[in-house]
Amino acid sequence: MKALKNVYVRFIGLALLLSLLLLGDTPALASFTPGPLTLLLCPVLFATRSIPAQVAPPLYLGLDAYRHWDKLAYLELGDRVEGEATADPAGSNQDSLHILRVLPDGRHVLLDQAGPGVVTFLRMQERSGAPWQLVLDGGAPLTVRADDLGQAQPTSALAQAFPYPLSLDPQESQGSSLLMTAIPFQHSITWIAQANSANFYALYRKLPYGTPVQTWTARPAPADVLSLLRCVNSNPVPQTLAGRQGILNLNGGVPTELTALTGPSQIRSLDFRVPFAEMAAFGNARLRIYWDGESSPSVDTPVKFLAGDGAGVYQPAQRPLVASWLAHIGGDGRSFMDFAISWPMPFAHSARIVLLSPQGLSHIAWSVRYEPFPDPVNWWGTFHANYVSVLHPTAGQDMTFLDVRGSGKLVGTVINFTTPGPTLEGDPHIYLDDSRTPQISVTGTEEWGLGGDYWQGGHQVSLPLGGLPSSSDNPPGTDHDGAALYRFLIADSIPFNRRLLVRWEHGGEDQATLPYRASVFWYGTPVQTAQLSDTLWPAQAASRTAHAYRAPGAQEFSLTAGYEDTVTSPLSRATVISTTGSTSFRMALNPRNVGTFLRRTFDSCVANQRADVFVDGRFAGTWYDAGASTRPGVDGHLRCWRDEDFPLPASLTTGKRAVTISLRFVGTSNPHNTAWTATNYQMYCFVIP
Repeated sequence: MKALKNVYVRFIGLALLLSLLLLGDTPALASFTPGPLTLLLCPVLFATRSIPAQVAPPLYLGLDAYRHWDKLAYLELGDRVEGEATADPAGSNQDSLHILRVLPDGRHVLLDQAGPGVVTFLRMQERSGAPWQLVLDGGAPLTVRADDLGQAQPTSALAQAFPYPLSLDPQESQGSSLLMTAIPFQHSITWIAQANSANFYALYRKLPYGTPVQTWTARPAPADVLSLLRCVNSNPVPQTLAGRQGILNLNGGVPTELTALTGPSQIRSLDFRVPFAEMAAFGNARLRIYWDGESSPSVDTPVKFLAGDGAGVYQPAQRPLVASWLAHIGGDGRSFMDFAISWPMPFAHSARIVLLSPQGLSHIAWSVRYEPFPDPVNWWGTFHANYVSVLHPTAGQDMTFLDVRGSGKLVGTVINFTTPGPTLEGDPHIYLDDSRTPQISVTGTEEWGLGGDYWQGGHQVSLPLGGLPSSSDNPPGTDHDGAALYRFLIADSIPFNRRLLVRWEHGGEDQATLPYRASVFWYGTPVQTAQLSDTLWPAQAASRTAHAYRAPGAQEFSLTAGYEDTVTSPLSRATVISTTGSTSFRMALNPRNVGTFLRRTFDSCVANQRADVFVDGRFAGTWYDAGASTRPGVDGHLRCWRDEDFPLPASLTTGKRAVTISLRFVGTSNPHNTAWTATNYQMYCFVIP
């Protein structure tokens, strides 16, 4: 398989997007291999402009995220991440009701998205709905059998495209059929099940029109990525890096500094070896890391959570406790236990690493490895690990695990949910950039942790990117501290540019009373790189006039409803504009933008809304929202309100102070498309900090 050349994203404030420029062996642009997705935005300088140049960090998508995992801290500007799920948008626990559509032959469409984009994750319950069919860019369906997944030594052509651990079968995951490779597409992707398929969810990135994407084909997965992800019992960090090490004793309740480093640099690994008798106590010690002179630590969490185990610390008989790609916990079962953490952690000036143990501990051996990190400071965010304890969840309300403003990406969670059972019916809800609809809504807690069926009754498993390493039924004589999952997100990391809000249901309808504890891992900077530049309210005369709004033949109606996905949702009333024709309006921009996205609030009870988008008369892609939300919620409210984002090409917005947006309803060729609705539009500009 051809090695993927490095492809870089370069946005310039004076520039227009120059895409699809192939220069042979020039390293500025390269073709795609089956999994990786990268893109190039070339600068074109115009002397007549007076706007200062802005350069965004490279964007490593798909399997390239693994190849460049040392750049995991980079911000993402230009794309949008979303998900699709069979989770009931009305907020109930009936995760088989939200099917996008049923085909005449009885098959169920689970994912239907317009491109360009890249799917990074597909999850099916056990073998439900198999064999599945994948349709890319309107081509012939590709049949994916359950037996094609999870093979370490694949033989068939399709199994070679989906080998372990880029796919998992139900035995490996304890309840899920998973596809975790990257599937790029230019125009469209459809994922079809043969029958009703509950507890499905997908993660994908929406890319601006014109992004040079080569549609995925069933070629063997790249060996270098497989080798990296299978490195679970040894540290993946180069052994040649500079390092420090030592042995220390901890006094109970007294913070003890391990070491202080100077930058610009990046920590690549942090390892501990502790006496076997002290492993549980050390796992509960708090690791605190202070970046660049900050007074409050960005990392402040129990060591065991950061290393992937949020429950009891013990040595299983047949495996390490945690055998993931970025974290490891294991020992010889009698004399020592190792805790290894390999998250890349950049800093500009200084890093101070501190341990705080509730009780005295002795003979704690530690080592840290690091490397120079001269990358521009406005390209990346520092690593954070926030710990929260919710002893008494509030009935009817999601728990909040994290709420931060700024820019960065979510890369992992470790969640203690007390015990396998009804708590696992709780759905994760992840909101990005002030959206009132969660862009990511998952069908349950164990599905998020790469399991299923409560991990088939609590069967413990540790995999490269997720698992249930310790549970409430650990063997007699070992440490018990509830049950906890981990989920690490690399190719499917979740970027944000204004705000990240992570909320979690406790039980299927927020009724569980058991306590939760969680650590959320993310990279971030306080700077917001998506700036709201304009808002249009089409039903308000002054707003229509100010934005030169035109929608001949459009109709208005009043809608009172709640937002999708949560158990409870307050009612909101607004006027909706519905059209089956064309709409145009003018939106202000920050001319320093390196790309933009348009957010629409609309009536999602109207099914299959599709429109072609134009910017200043130039085609900018197809905006498509498949399916509909038509059932009342648990609270009796209709759940029709939805926020959705559409990325626009930088070539059509960079350097401009305003653009004219035209939306042309697409429905004549597809009787399922009924109308295009909106109550407001918001324009957000990506701006380099």
